[in-house]
Amino acid sequence: MASLLPLLSLLSTPAHAGDFVDVWVSTAFEDTNVLAGPEAESPTPNFVERGNAAFFENYESRTTDDISRAQLVLYRRDDSFFENWWTEAAFVLRYTPYLDPDQTDPGTNIEDDGSYVRLVRVLPGDDHNISITGYAVDSDRFRLGYSYDLSWGGRELFAKKVGAAPGVRLQWERQGSYAFVGAKTAITDGIDKSDATDASLNTTYYGVLAGGGLLVGKLFKVEVGAGSFQQDQFDNVDAASELYGDYITALGTAGQVAFRSTEDLSFIQSGDLRLYRNEPDAAKDSYIRHRKLDGAGVIVQAEIDRLSHNLLDGDVANATVVESGYAGDLQALVVAGTTNIGVDLVYKDLRYIVFNVPGIVSRQAISGDFETTPQLYGRLKFEHWFENAHVTPGVGVGLMQPATYTTPNGNTYVRTSERDTENIPAGQEATAILSGVAGAQVDLSKSMVAIGEVLYTLDNNRSNISEEGERVLAPSNERNQLGFNIIMSARF
Repeated sequence: MASLLPLLSLLSTPAHAGDFVDVWVSTAFEDTNVLAGPEAESPTPNFVERGNAAFFENYESRTTDDISRAQLVLYRRDDSFFENWWTEAAFVLRYTPYLDPDQTDPGTNIEDDGSYVRLVRVLPGDDHNISITGYAVDSDRFRLGYSYDLSWGGRELFAKKVGAAPGVRLQWERQGSYAFVGAKTAITDGIDKSDATDASLNTTYYGVLAGGGLLVGKLFKVEVGAGSFQQDQFDNVDAASELYGDYITALGTAGQVAFRSTEDLSFIQSGDLRLYRNEPDAAKDSYIRHRKLDGAGVIVQAEIDRLSHNLLDGDVANATVVESGYAGDLQALVVAGTTNIGVDLVYKDLRYIVFNVPGIVSRQAISGDFETTPQLYGRLKFEHWFENAHVTPGVGVGLMQPATYTTPNGNTYVRTSERDTENIPAGQEATAILSGVAGAQVDLSKSMVAIGEVLYTLDNNRSNISEEGERVLAPSNERNQLGFNIIMSARF
């Protein structure tokens, strides 16, 4: 399956790099919908467009497998000149080549991916230390929340576009338990309240994060986290208003409980929330990883997140109101030999989905005149690794009831992400989205796999504008989306 290779490897081992570059090179022949054509924004099968996946895939990752990418990791670890201290540092760059389908010109995005310096003090006892980590350029890997899709406190929480967002983290660890406190900053356009005549001044925005986790008896873990961020300023009100230039302050809490039936199963954690390392202990003979267990075992993890911020009141002029959003999930993974069965249940209310914008209308809370419903979806996934044949077939299916809001004039909108909105035709209610994927991964060598899969999505919320200018239900071949992926992917 297209999500198998990075997911299983990242869940079972620390993020790392081979030699000094961790490279994914993928070539893919894909089609998002063979039933529709260019008039429905679905070109014929091609090698250019990437990212074709069911809505429930890549839940623990920020990218899909068919995207070529690389992390350049220059790493150093040394014993300190001072007793019981040691240091490590890594220079981490992320390269993501892309193809522009409009110009067919290749290009490359280059960005920092968590370069850091870390000073560690060894404390009495096994696996016991305290450390301070400085994120030199980008602290996006330092976030709160636990499942990557629900995590928050990264660079995107600052409402205005920011470049560098470095930070620092002080952490205590002992035998799987930990506690930390940290901070991060970003600089972007802002307003000086003492002279609110210029809304384009360089202004520093701050974030503070703290949390901890307690491992009980090797099998049970409880984790909590909290944070506060200066998310934005009110610059969309009259300059004479007392609100002009006030900060939008985001507050959040997160909690997770996790259980595993055996120490041989690692708790589920996204590799995108870890430091990148390149050291002898992290080197491996193969980048291909499959979960394998003598006997059977189970992992169950449940998370809940609450985010709040002060926004303009959608019902009272020149006033603010605190708006809160909630999200949570329940993840279960059963492993029996080389068979994996995963179940996910995910909840996000509309206010959580649009928290980073922030709001449906920027910097404004959702009016009490709006009717809203949350997003709720479930996913079931089955995979079995035929070890001798080097083949892993799998199938996954998900059903989502999307988040919606209905305006006072009766227009209903589906919101599937913080910026993706679909207007429902008049007289029609939002319907559940069904999506499925089936296919197989063939391990060709220690570094390369081949993947073939078929994807299907039924989305009866899709609509078009008629010649009369009215919103109408999209044709059947656009609401029924049948796609496929044929991928060769190497990691080395």
